[in-house]
This record gives sequence, structure tokens and C-alpha cells, in this order.
Amino acid sequence: MTSTDPGRLRPPPRERFTGDTLAFDLDQVFDELASESFHEIDGHHQIALFKDGNSTVIAFLFDTDGYLPDHQADGFVTIQVIEGRLNISTPDEEYDLGTGGLLLFRPGVPHDVLATEPSKMLLTVHLER
Repeated sequence: MTSTDPGRLRPPPRERFTGDTLAFDLDQVFDELASESFHEIDGHHQIALFKDGNSTVIAFLFDTDGYLPDHQADGFVTIQVIEGRLNISTPDEEYDLGTGGLLLFRPGVPHDVLATEPSKMLLTVHLER
């Protein structure tokens, strides 16, 4: 996952997301994230697997205590725990999701994510028009 631009960690999305179909080996995606040599931010590595128009899919690899601070999206959000355990907080509720857990948010729901053990997560966002 290298780029010809020294300011980028990877090739830009317009180069990575070509073609009518995209297939991924998630084990390989997470292995590549784990092997990246740069320092992770807030205890996680991430890569966009798909971005086109209003839709984005991102893979996250969390260390224990890795987190995403409070944020929200102007669209529908799904969080899928591929492996590990995540604590996700909203203003109204706290969710403890293990491997295979799935959580969906309507647009505008503030939330944060904390990995309570090493974890792998897929995040999908579909922005409203």
C-alpha cells in the first residue's frame, strides 16, 4: 500500500477504486494495516476500501484502548465488528459489541468508539443527498 506521492501513505482513492466490482480479502486487508510502518493515530490504523459518491466503506484495525473520538455523520452509519470487542457510546446509550456485532445509526447520531481489546471493524457511511 504505497504511493508515488511522498505526502501520501497510499495511492489516492480514485486510483484504488476503479472498476465495476471490487473484491477484498479482509484478512489480507487487516494484515496489511498491521504491517504498516507509520505510527497509528489514536490507537488505530484505517483504510478506505470504497468511496464513490455518497458511500464509503472503511476498515479499521484497533489496538486495545484505540478509539475514535465523538463524531457524527450526515448519513446512515453501520459499524460491523469483524473481530474483537468495541464499546460504542451515543448520548442515549452504550453498546458493547463483540465479534459479529452490528450497529446502525440514523444520520446525525453522535457516537464514539473504544476498542476494549484488539479489534477489527468495518464502517460504512451512506451520506444523505
